[in-house]
Amino acid sequence: MRFLGNFINGKFIKPVRGAKRLLSEDPGDLSHPVGEILFSTAAVDEAVGAARKAFPGWSSLSPKEREAYLVRFQKVLRAHAKELALLITREMGKPLGESGLEVERILGKIDTVRKYELGLISQSSHPLDGGMTAVLRYRPRGVVAVLSPFNLPAHLAVSPALSALATGNAVVLKPSELTPFTAQFLAELWKKAGLPKGVFNLAQGPGEVGRALVTHPGIDAIIFTGSWQTGSKIQTQIQKQPHKICALEMGGKNSAIVLKDCDLSRAADEAFTGAFLTTGQRCNATSRILVERPAAKKFISLFLGKVDRMRVGYGMEPGVFMGPVVSKKVFGHALQFIKKAPGEGFEVLRGGGAFPYKKKGYYLKPSAHLREGMPAFPVKEGSYTDDEILGPDAAIYIVDSLDEAIAINNRTRYGLVVSVFTKSRANFEKVLRGAENGLVNWNVSTTRSSGRLPFGGLKRSGNNRPAGFFSPYLCTIPTSSLERRP
Repeated sequence: MRFLGNFINGKFIKPVRGAKRLLSEDPGDLSHPVGEILFSTAAVDEAVGAARKAFPGWSSLSPKEREAYLVRFQKVLRAHAKELALLITREMGKPLGESGLEVERILGKIDTVRKYELGLISQSSHPLDGGMTAVLRYRPRGVVAVLSPFNLPAHLAVSPALSALATGNAVVLKPSELTPFTAQFLAELWKKAGLPKGVFNLAQGPGEVGRALVTHPGIDAIIFTGSWQTGSKIQTQIQKQPHKICALEMGGKNSAIVLKDCDLSRAADEAFTGAFLTTGQRCNATSRILVERPAAKKFISLFLGKVDRMRVGYGMEPGVFMGPVVSKKVFGHALQFIKKAPGEGFEVLRGGGAFPYKKKGYYLKPSAHLREGMPAFPVKEGSYTDDEILGPDAAIYIVDSLDEAIAINNRTRYGLVVSVFTKSRANFEKVLRGAENGLVNWNVSTTRSSGRLPFGGLKRSGNNRPAGFFSPYLCTIPTSSLERRP
């Protein structure tokens, strides 16, 4: 693809001063890269400056006037949905059907923002003694920086921006350096939708561009989705700017608890999807499956049957469930962790490793490992047992009780999602009370979520500022007024 440049003040501008090059690969076909971009930290000043200039005019529009631009964007996106899905698959590697669902999710998010999210921040008032009125309003913060990941490169770039724009903020997007052309395509769609100049801006590049953006004095709020390692760096980088609201949605080491009374066929299907959807490269992927002993033999047979029937291959080919991982770094990281499993007491049920394929790419075999109960050793940094793998692997634990399953779930430093499969509401409520997770599902995979609910985790998975449906709270300043008419 042709690199157009950063999108600043309504125009694509190629960086010149201090520009560096970066190649966007097709992880499923390394012989045909997507294209090459140029980046420079100098673009951050230009993008933030354009956003600050555009903010007063944009924020002065009525919600209905801003909403009209979102509707235009929705129409443009719908017209180019297939093109965007193809680009996501080429640049990120996921199967084309999954990419199409990602685009559909954005279209649905626009409706959710318009019909429901904005209602969270509607003005309210009540009378006080002495002829006064107490009024609560929500004002836009100013300029919102959105830092999006590679695994949902369109959805997690657009969705936070939609909430920010609808509430009257200007936006600067810094996408993953692994998916720059997906972000460029989105900027083209905003341009076609006629968004006023400077309201949406795009600054491309790796971590150094992100660092320049989050620390820039012209940024008022940060919405980040990515790894704990990067999120913790952002928190450190802005510690001398405590006025900035910073929402961090980070990694996960998520569990599916499978109890003996559940529908084992459904549990196996949901756990399989949770473990291997997007080649396991999701913060809410099912990393651990905690199976009650009486159900273990049948569950494992059902689960491995699905693993053995799975088709791995290039995302454009029909029938493929699992494509490659996104990069050489992610490939090596996943292999490194999977190789540690036997040394930590796990039996190899299905070995991982490189998957031989007709196209050169970052293909991995699905892997599964088994052990009895909780490891005796303490939580360890960089271990298969305790750290996020971000690859197609499932660790199955055989447990003797729900209490043991909850203890294993809580062992990790992460706390994003837990799912429990059971017919008993009492069991679900016990998990709801005891699990150290921000999201708790009942008979539903860890990878399923709703646009009508907040999304965020505990411990290393987040900083207690959930996004998703609650994004308007991140993008606005609650403003109290005591008012007396003259």
